[in-house]
Amino acid sequence: FGSSRLRSSAPPWVPLGAGGQPGANTAMAAPQFAHTDDSVSTARHSRGDEAEPDYQDQIGQIQQIFARFNHDGTDKVRVENVPELIEALGRDVRLGQEVARQLSAGGLVELVSFEEVVQRLKKVEESAPPPEPESETTTPLTLLKRLQAYRKKCEMCGDYVEAQKARRKYEELRAKEEERQRRLVDQAQQHEMSEVEQAQKSQFLGFSAAWDKYMADYESTAYMSLERLKEQHASEFASFQEKLHSQPTRPKFSRELLELRKKQEALAKLGKYEDAWKVKEAADHLEDWEMARNQSSLNDSARRAEDRLRQQQQKALAALLKRIQRDRGEQIRHRQTDSQRLIQRNKNLKVDLRKKQHLEFQRAEAAIKSIMSQPEHAQKLLDENDPTYVARSAAMGELPALGRVRWRGPNLPENYQPPGGISKGLIRTPRDRLQASQGITQ
Repeated sequence: FGSSRLRSSAPPWVPLGAGGQPGANTAMAAPQFAHTDDSVSTARHSRGDEAEPDYQDQIGQIQQIFARFNHDGTDKVRVENVPELIEALGRDVRLGQEVARQLSAGGLVELVSFEEVVQRLKKVEESAPPPEPESETTTPLTLLKRLQAYRKKCEMCGDYVEAQKARRKYEELRAKEEERQRRLVDQAQQHEMSEVEQAQKSQFLGFSAAWDKYMADYESTAYMSLERLKEQHASEFASFQEKLHSQPTRPKFSRELLELRKKQEALAKLGKYEDAWKVKEAADHLEDWEMARNQSSLNDSARRAEDRLRQQQQKALAALLKRIQRDRGEQIRHRQTDSQRLIQRNKNLKVDLRKKQHLEFQRAEAAIKSIMSQPEHAQKLLDENDPTYVARSAAMGELPALGRVRWRGPNLPENYQPPGGISKGLIRTPRDRLQASQGITQ
């Protein structure tokens, strides 16, 4: 709960100053008890029709104070009355004495205007050293306690109008402080949730980038594998063709052609050249036909061998493409599965965080109500214990007790033994002790 310096001796229901806005980096789910400057203001945060009357009341009070110290209607004040004026405005009397000393100029000035007093007061306050840590501070808890005490005092004095104002300010301050603490908790939880969402977004972007890189590498590797296989197939086909063309071909002639050649030679030896010429022409025609037939057969055989090689290569290429497609599909399915798992995991994490924050908010609200309902007791606890411990105890539904007073009355001696001989959790009677001394066992 925030705090502000005690600057006024006016009644506790008079607002003391504007409050600072809570920070967005609050990490606790319990209410904050650290001091923050000027957070107990009630007037400047008032809304609606109640703000204007309170402001006009304050202006009227200041005008009455100035009118009381106005010297003979000159709108000036005597220097010796400056400390009383400063004290009436809610400042320390020592501050007023310092202002009077500076305005007197060694006793040469007797009257000063109110504007000069205000300007000199501002300079003195700005040049004053910062207050010591031991100086009294005002927190919402102490202010609530003072409002309660002031209300009771007004009731005892019969000033019920002032008591009504004190009670109204007490309820207003309590409601505003509870709302501020709830807003602090809500802001802390929203900040925590936004950090979790940002971390999950960064994680998913990293996940997608890693998978994109992996798939790009996979596609590049698959493309290189296809290119290497195509180059290998082209090299094998060229080598196969070269082998076919360089292979020597020995034509195998028919028996009829061989017999004609023998007959041709025999007729030539016998001198029958005309018959030998006729046989030779018939043998040449037959040889040309058989050579053409053999060449056609060789070409058909080479073409079939090339077709078989191409089919084998096409099968190998199709198998590689099928394997690449299958692996690509598996990788895509793995990516989808991992992505769904990550998304579901993040959803579960956010659901658990919302449940945790809901429970923390309920505990924090219980702690706020418990502390604000007992301001005097809670302030003493904050003075004696760690604020976090007090907040956690209040969140459990019960404020811890104040420092326990140790009993200082008559006590039993330290060597006292209860009747019956209680020892190590066993109750032994005199008969048991007698049997134990005599070594008798049951």
